[in-house]
Amino acid sequence: MLQDYGTILQIHNNLGQVVAEMDLPDGWHRGKIPSRPSYLLASKFYLSDRDQRIGITLREPPKKTYHFVEPQQNEFLSLLRRPAHEVGEQALLNISLLLEQVSWPAKFKRDWARTTYFPPHNVLQIQGTWVQERLKSRGLILDTTFDSDNYVQEVWFLAPAEIFDIYAAECERIFSSFRWNVDVEELTSNPWASS
Repeated sequence: MLQDYGTILQIHNNLGQVVAEMDLPDGWHRGKIPSRPSYLLASKFYLSDRDQRIGITLREPPKKTYHFVEPQQNEFLSLLRRPAHEVGEQALLNISLLLEQVSWPAKFKRDWARTTYFPPHNVLQIQGTWVQERLKSRGLILDTTFDSDNYVQEVWFLAPAEIFDIYAAECERIFSSFRWNVDVEELTSNPWASS
């Protein structure tokens, strides 16, 4: 459901509604999805014209976080309800089902994890390296149903580990441009506000 709107990356919920956006720098274009890391299950991929090894992935459709719990007992949603903070090892273990292979040290060597407040909601950001592929990555994982269901979306910035630092400022600008859609509160009958 990602559509080409110049340099705007649209992020959809499970109903196909745009819930958030990010700005991609000039010179980024739709490209072929790389075969690895295939476990990201990315359906859309944007590449930098400056270096075809640099990309942004979007996982669509959003995934169900937990099929067997009510939203109020969902550990990921509980994590997002707290004020923005560094996320510790135990909290990450609590959401290992959601993180899938990102929570496996043999697959993903984590540098840091934290929640970030983008008014009016928090998102989870994680940075680390996909060990086998030597791809350094920053991910943004967000609740697309605003505490009323258990669907999340993932956006990942990927670069070979040896050149990631060259593009770190560009990655930061992209992630800092994240914004919720202005109509986001109208998309749900049960909105919540983050502290």
